[in-house]
Amino acid sequence: MASMGEEIGNQSDPTMCYVVNIVNTDGMWRAENPLVKSLPVFILQVAITLLAIRLHLLILKPLRQPRFISEILAGLALYPGIMSIGDNVAMKVFPYESLVVLETAANLGLVFHVFLIGLEMDLNSVNMARGRAFSIAIAGIIIPLGLGIGSFFWLKGDQNPSLNAGGAILWGLSVTVTGVHTVTRVLSSLKLLHSDLGKLAMSSSIINEIFLWAILAVTIPITNKFETSGLAVLVTAGFVLFSIFAVRPGIRWVLKKNPEGERLTEGQIFLILAGVLMSAVATDACGSYSIIGAFVFGLVFPTGDRATEIMEKLEDMVTGILVPLYFVTCGIRINVESLMDSDTVVKVVVVVAILCFAKIMSSLLVHVLFNMSIQDGFGLGLVLNSKDIMALVILNIGRDTLRFNTEMYTVMVAAMVVMTGIVVPLMNLVYQPRARFLRYRNRNRSLEKSQADGDLRILTCLHQIRNVPGIISLLEASNPNPRSPVNVCALHLVELTGRASAMLMIQNSQNSITAQAPQAPPHPKSTQAQSDQIVTAFRELQRRHHAVSVQSLTVMSPYATMDEDICNIAEDKQVSLALLPFHRQQTADGQMEEEGNSAVRRVNQKVLANASCSVAVFVDRGFGSLGYPHRRICMFFFCGPDYREALSYSWRMAGHPTAMLTVIRFIPSEKAADLQTLEDVTDDFDGILTAIAEYENQKSLDDEFMENFRIKTSGDENILYSEIVLNNGEETVTAIRGMEHNYDLYVVGKGQKVLSPLTAGLNEWSECPELGEIGDILVTSEFASTSSVLVIQQSGGATMAEPGSPAGSENGEDLNGFEHPNWRSDGENDAFDPFTRNTGRENGWSV
Repeated sequence: MASMGEEIGNQSDPTMCYVVNIVNTDGMWRAENPLVKSLPVFILQVAITLLAIRLHLLILKPLRQPRFISEILAGLALYPGIMSIGDNVAMKVFPYESLVVLETAANLGLVFHVFLIGLEMDLNSVNMARGRAFSIAIAGIIIPLGLGIGSFFWLKGDQNPSLNAGGAILWGLSVTVTGVHTVTRVLSSLKLLHSDLGKLAMSSSIINEIFLWAILAVTIPITNKFETSGLAVLVTAGFVLFSIFAVRPGIRWVLKKNPEGERLTEGQIFLILAGVLMSAVATDACGSYSIIGAFVFGLVFPTGDRATEIMEKLEDMVTGILVPLYFVTCGIRINVESLMDSDTVVKVVVVVAILCFAKIMSSLLVHVLFNMSIQDGFGLGLVLNSKDIMALVILNIGRDTLRFNTEMYTVMVAAMVVMTGIVVPLMNLVYQPRARFLRYRNRNRSLEKSQADGDLRILTCLHQIRNVPGIISLLEASNPNPRSPVNVCALHLVELTGRASAMLMIQNSQNSITAQAPQAPPHPKSTQAQSDQIVTAFRELQRRHHAVSVQSLTVMSPYATMDEDICNIAEDKQVSLALLPFHRQQTADGQMEEEGNSAVRRVNQKVLANASCSVAVFVDRGFGSLGYPHRRICMFFFCGPDYREALSYSWRMAGHPTAMLTVIRFIPSEKAADLQTLEDVTDDFDGILTAIAEYENQKSLDDEFMENFRIKTSGDENILYSEIVLNNGEETVTAIRGMEHNYDLYVVGKGQKVLSPLTAGLNEWSECPELGEIGDILVTSEFASTSSVLVIQQSGGATMAEPGSPAGSENGEDLNGFEHPNWRSDGENDAFDPFTRNTGRENGWSV
């Protein structure tokens, strides 16, 4: 009987043998093991990989470790030797015959991941880089490369003569890698992203990565086959030129086919993805590596909203599913048992020490040349030690081409994990950002105590485009003028999520309000587009009003720590007022949303609790749509420092030539201010006495402040003052609801520092306690008015009397004889008062 092979060979037609059930199985009904089939095994591997990474992310979250660490450790945890403890789990879940499918999918994900890296790369970073960033990037390549090559030959010794210079170069390149995204997230977690150190680190890491790709494109052909390396390099360079001068214009032509402002069509997305794969195949055929072509295609892709849209479409599949498989393949290649050997541990420690020293020394040398502090140099060197997936890619290239063995591969991967893992703890020791944040909470600044002839510094926070018109209108109403200008720091707050966010963060790390406008109108729904529109809107505000200066920043941060960014920037900019948008937006019918954004609400609550400056929550009900002749402002005054702060800001707005201010003071009757009223809200007798003493103290300060206000504004026809005497909180609600609400803006204090008889007990019914009792009443759905509301809280404890300190002191300091900056003695009548009405046309305002 002839064999099957002979039968096949004798047939005239070609015949293919194919096992039908290789990917499909009904083994459960046949009592078969479904894990012998390729598809079920692959699906199980993907599921286990994602679960392992998520578990490590949760474990390392308190340590603020970057995702790179969790992914590597998850890959190590899936190493067959570890999974085999107790039984033969590894051989069932990761059988050897399944590794071909796993590595194929992992490398496909790597190709698209590298395309995304090129897509977000901004070559203008090199042109905009200053001497320091460029010098640090170059020194961060040369010195670590040299020490890395030296450490390679030290590890190789005399036992591996086959390992040559090609492996040393790849080893050295893996050392020079600085992971841009890892650096971004490390700086963000440490709240240093927008500091001088953070901007310098971001610029240096971007330049480092650009140069690294250029070196890698030349190195890979050399390490593959030295005899044909010259031709391979020339052909690869030709491909790069072809991509720049032919592919890039072709992409622009394809994108122009899409109507302006519309999303990409399925056909356009198909062509783009096909271009990625064809570029990868082209460079692989040239003798280079497939990732070079994918990177170049991403690099020549036009930047802007189209690039962001491609990222948003690919991110979940590539970063969330395919790339984690690459870390699993790396974990399978590692010899974890060798890490238990003391000699290997010593090698890892030595390599970490040498390579960390290389980055730190290169930064310190540049810092010495530019007369910078040693602390900044040391911290920058630590941050630049952060690695990402590109370091693993280079090591895998070396291992696949047999340029170094499994032991050296294991040592280097372990060293990278340690180097990246120690960055956050050591930076906490060097810079102590958390301690700095806690110190900021003890510093207090307020409008009530600001200098009369100084500038007003305001920090505005914007989550979306809808926040912009109302806040800009409010800034214009703040009476900016040459003698008391308004300095604005506009923060676009974006949740830090994936690569699209990281791209925006990298691009904005070097941009400011003076950046060039985008060449093409971006899609209105993209994050980059919103940032560009916000910058443009505030640039226009600065153009219209010469007394307004603006600095625009985009802050990328998780909602859980976004308040720390706001508070730190407020302290760095020394602002007097942080302006926050309310978490609910106005609907089409004029009502407020029922729930709103709960994450934004938590951010507002944390800022109110921790900010060192005064904080205002702005409830916008169309204030941005009003023209200059329509600013009717009403200020409700009850008792305490928050209301004095609110009146100080209202007083300043009253200086605008188009503003009309009405101040209504609610005064408790003698019956309202008795002990029984306070007993209704507290059972603690000592607490009652303390509340009464504080109330009397604040009432005295209120009387003095209000008397001065009435004297200074007695001749101003556009400022009206009235008083209402009430007995309790119920009468307060009735009086407010019974008023004629023909005002555009209500300004009130939060009023949480002092227990007033007229607001006692109202907080029990509050829907939004962060607005205070009166602010909540004005915003509630039962309130008939559709006017905008501004709720102001004075900087924490600025005027509260502490035990053992004089009444009216700040942090225990005696403020006796303190004169409010709005108050003028008789001999200072000719001095400038920014709170008086501006009647000129100095800033483009028409009277």
